[in-house]
Amino acid sequence: MKKAHFNQQLGILGGGQLAQMLCQSAQRFGYQVKVLGKSIEEPAAAVTPHFIEADANNPEHLKKFLQGLDCATFESEFMDAELLAKVSREVKVPIFPRPQHMAKIQDRRTQKELLNIYKIPTATWVTVDTFQDLERAEKDLGFPYVLKTRRFGYDGYGTKVVKNKKQQKKIQEDPWSDSGYIAEKFIPFKREVAIMIARNHNGELAHFPWVESFQKDSRCLWVKGPLKKTPGLSKLRKKLSRFIDDIGYVGVIGIEAFDTGKELCINELAPRVHNSGHYSQDALNESQFDLHIRSIFNLELKDPRILTPGFAMYNLLGSKNGNTMKRQVPAGMNLHWYSKKELRQGRKMGHINAVASSPGKALKLLEAFRKDFEI
Repeated sequence: MKKAHFNQQLGILGGGQLAQMLCQSAQRFGYQVKVLGKSIEEPAAAVTPHFIEADANNPEHLKKFLQGLDCATFESEFMDAELLAKVSREVKVPIFPRPQHMAKIQDRRTQKELLNIYKIPTATWVTVDTFQDLERAEKDLGFPYVLKTRRFGYDGYGTKVVKNKKQQKKIQEDPWSDSGYIAEKFIPFKREVAIMIARNHNGELAHFPWVESFQKDSRCLWVKGPLKKTPGLSKLRKKLSRFIDDIGYVGVIGIEAFDTGKELCINELAPRVHNSGHYSQDALNESQFDLHIRSIFNLELKDPRILTPGFAMYNLLGSKNGNTMKRQVPAGMNLHWYSKKELRQGRKMGHINAVASSPGKALKLLEAFRKDFEI
């Protein structure tokens, strides 16, 4: 099993908050980190002197950045996976998770096909390439159904719930996505749950606890856990582990699912560290960022140890006013501030974690604090 070396170099594609936290984790392992981002004002620029202002979708920029690195990773799957694979081969620098896995998961149609192949439960779906396909969606799925762009959709962007023929007809008047769509059956769920799983090159897996997440305006507002183990959660975890191992995935993957009270149904996969895993920075002995670094450098992996009976994470979103912080963080909570230069409504500016004697109590601490915390 490999050990961390102080002369090994990691490249991170993207300069946002996920890159910032990946960078900090890699540095604690002793790796040298370079980051490629669009602007020097991005969060990751605050934590490394080796921030390169460039475009990851520009072949020359990408090639120049990757040369000399030991390996690279990314903070977002919204990149040109074919370009990443091509340049990675040319400069002989591997990228993890592998670009072919990014390509399969970033497209909602091929993601759904993967889930179906591995018999992992997900909503019934159809491909929508033309306006006429909407009628097939209505016939096969019934109203309401959910229309999603195949690529570049996140935090509710590119997602519409189609409730009736009137709304279906109105879609024909809106701009049509070049990447096409999928339509899936609407799932009336009781709660949303999520899990992170890590895998290294040797096939060792590390499982995070199942958590509950809550979305407001299609953005993750809070996460709490750990959830009590149930046969359904355990069975789904085993299926997901077999899938991740079978495709040879390397890195951390985020998985979101609907819980209807009777069954679990996968909503989305994310081939990267994920918002629903931020609690791990303070509730586990190793964070999702640590285990991602361990995975891509093929260090030993074990299930992280839960340090508290209950934990919660609350996203801090920008307000209309764009005020700065006006309250100190109480003891027992940890603030993770992204140092973004521009405040805007709904923008993720940071998150705060809390631990307590139960998941519900940890969340209540954060909700009480959030009422008086202005951004």
